[in-house]
Amino acid sequence: MYNTDVDQIGLNQIDDLSIRHFKLQVVAEPKIESSLESNNRLYREILQPALIDLFSHSSGEVESSLEISQFESIDDPWESMYLNFLSFVKRNGHTNIPADPEHYLLKDWINRQILNKRFLSEIQFKKLDLLGLNWDTVLNRDQGWELLFTRMEAFHNTFGHCCVPYMWPKDKQLALWVLRQRKMYLQGKISEHRKHILNEIGFTWQMQDLYNKQWENYFQQLLEFRAKNGHFNVPGKEKKLVSWIERQRLLKKKNKMPTDREERLNQINFIWDFNKIKKKSWEEKYRQLAEFFKLHGHSFVPVNYKENRSLGIWVALQRKSEACGTISKDKLKQLNKLNFVWCRDTRKRLKSDYDSQWEISFEKLKAYKQLHGTCQVSLKIDPKLQGWTVWQRKMFLKGKISDERIASLNEISFHWSVNEGYLNKMFDTLSSFYNKFGHTRVPAQWAEDPKLAGWTYRIRAGKHELSSQTIDLLNSIGFEWNINRKTVVEWSRMYCRLLEFKQVYGHTRVPVKWQNDPKLGKWVSRMRNEKKKISPERLIKLKSIGFDWNETHSRMRVL
Repeated sequence: MYNTDVDQIGLNQIDDLSIRHFKLQVVAEPKIESSLESNNRLYREILQPALIDLFSHSSGEVESSLEISQFESIDDPWESMYLNFLSFVKRNGHTNIPADPEHYLLKDWINRQILNKRFLSEIQFKKLDLLGLNWDTVLNRDQGWELLFTRMEAFHNTFGHCCVPYMWPKDKQLALWVLRQRKMYLQGKISEHRKHILNEIGFTWQMQDLYNKQWENYFQQLLEFRAKNGHFNVPGKEKKLVSWIERQRLLKKKNKMPTDREERLNQINFIWDFNKIKKKSWEEKYRQLAEFFKLHGHSFVPVNYKENRSLGIWVALQRKSEACGTISKDKLKQLNKLNFVWCRDTRKRLKSDYDSQWEISFEKLKAYKQLHGTCQVSLKIDPKLQGWTVWQRKMFLKGKISDERIASLNEISFHWSVNEGYLNKMFDTLSSFYNKFGHTRVPAQWAEDPKLAGWTYRIRAGKHELSSQTIDLLNSIGFEWNINRKTVVEWSRMYCRLLEFKQVYGHTRVPVKWQNDPKLGKWVSRMRNEKKKISPERLIKLKSIGFDWNETHSRMRVL
């Protein structure tokens, strides 16, 4: 087989024309012609004398004559092969690469540079031309074929097939080569060896074979759809299959459908006339609408009807057809039997239904307030009713709710702002606390209402954002605005302070209200109260210093 590593180098060189190059500086460059006079030989045997003299110097002199400066990229495959070629020319004094195993890679690379010289950058071309490469070398046909086969392999690995598009812009040469192989195959002029290796990568010899495979694939998809759904009415989201089906109907209409394919489609009762499908589909939807009419007493199906969304869309389409004058008299008569609501009556019917629904939701809200004491509906208790209240607030802000409905909601103390409703609720709770204890300093995590302490703290912290009415309301019950911020001390630091206490007094019985360190006294008391919650590591530390867990001892004076 072919050496894919070598071929990949050539592909990289062709695909990436913006590769980085070595900078080649020629000092005291001798005057060398860009090419020798062609004498129709396969390879140039001898370099010009000036270039031979250049390479005949010592290594130091060569470096002074041909200096390779700093490299921008030492990992560039093209530059790596170029250096090999440069080394060969230095050693041998010519560019005729022998066809032996040792030089196979280099020779193959040089052949590709000659074949694809138009893809080389200006710098690359000059560097090879300076070494005296014969651009007029006539390559072996087998080598050219193998190079293009390598590009065919790369195409197959990328796209998964060998069907190169006609005059493919990315590689027109490859596209023409593919056409040439098919032509040679039909004429019986391609060798068995080439046929074999092309077959190994799944080469398509006749495009008709590909078309037959595609047709068979779509036919099987159609069979699977019918087995699953019981009909051939493929939805529009299956774009490729729908397009294939329409293509079969069009070919049948133009009498261009192959007989064998027509027979296969007839065997599965394929419907050639799309009008029959449309009629059958309309009758099915009408039957569903009749069932809806029996169940609900009307045919006014919402467009977003959850139980049968397609029915709601179909009903809307019938209204549109009637408005445009495209619906048949027969269909119009059938729909009128179900008291169908047409476009001219839709607005009136929608308003009637909306009014009825509003009254039902309003009664639900009244019942909710009687049960919970507020119009602030919880999302967890009744999400639908909560959504309705949100919608009323939105309509109120947009000025799209009637005065009559505003008055009805005001009668049950409906809060038009969520924040206003929550503020009134928490204020009522705080007033109850004030009436019971005589102050508004709610302790953290108060058992009767754990949220109240957090709310009062947020009110104090956000005083600058409150309205003057809210501040006056809170001042009416003597709300305390000062924030007492606690400084949290790490457990390890408090433990060290306890160690210092023991070193001075010989015990750990720190009084709760010890004036020298009030925080330490409270911390020791908390350790006793929270003994069951303390981690094992901290318990071990406290026991190691003889911590006194007896609470009565903490009341003793420190001597």
